[in-house]
Amino acid sequence: MVLWDKIERILGQQTKLFHEMTSITTTVVKTRKKPTPTTTTVISSPSTQRYIEGMLTLEKTTVTMTTQAMQATLLTNQETMMKLQENMTKYHGEMKTEMEEVKRQVRKDIQKLDEKVGQIHEILQKNEQRLQTIEKRTEKTERKLESVDQRMQERDKEVENPLIQLEMKRASFYLRFQNVVEMKEADLTDITAEATAEALQREKSEIINELDEVYRLYTNYARRFRLPKEVHIRFAWKKVRDIIYKITREEPMTYKGKEIITLKQILKRVQEQRKDYRFLAARLNKKKIV
Repeated sequence: MVLWDKIERILGQQTKLFHEMTSITTTVVKTRKKPTPTTTTVISSPSTQRYIEGMLTLEKTTVTMTTQAMQATLLTNQETMMKLQENMTKYHGEMKTEMEEVKRQVRKDIQKLDEKVGQIHEILQKNEQRLQTIEKRTEKTERKLESVDQRMQERDKEVENPLIQLEMKRASFYLRFQNVVEMKEADLTDITAEATAEALQREKSEIINELDEVYRLYTNYARRFRLPKEVHIRFAWKKVRDIIYKITREEPMTYKGKEIITLKQILKRVQEQRKDYRFLAARLNKKKIV
């Protein structure tokens, strides 16, 4: 921008000089065209002739001075033009140098940008490779976890079956009595022995000896139907438990005028497994197959 301002300034100076030269030329032409006095046939006196000669000499002197002034002005203008031309050449060289410098700087900036873009591209490639490596490792880890999970499930089944059998064996000593009336400060063992002795037609003391553990438990069924807490009984002998279950299922026990329902104790795991076969059991019961 600075160079262009200088060039515009030089061009303005040249235009001004051309105007001055034009005005000087016009003045000289006008001076030269000044009309000369016409001669008459009248014979002038010596004083008149001297006056005329003085005027002619003055006019010649004036023309000579005007010509010299014009030549001096032309020389000055020529020197000014040469200086202007030199300045223009100088400014042109400076502008060219500055443009070359700008081009070099732009090339450097572009080269730096290309290098940065190349570096970014390399980083992206490395990141992509790392991601692929991580994905492969993740897949391997997932496969290993699936394998471990499968093994754990197999081991759980291997351990679960003996546990279920053990719990089922333990549950085979239990019976559940529903709808046994609750009484404050009543001996639950005595109530259970009394109801069982009456159903089996045996002595109450004999039944008490067969009982290992007696307690009440509040179940979801009892809450839903607002029944007394269930009575859970553990018998000392499985054979006694089986006999009582068989007899009470055929002919239910009663206590305080209310029928007692006798149930086996079934594990939750077994109940969950039986859910898938309830529809089949219902059909078999409907058709009286089971």
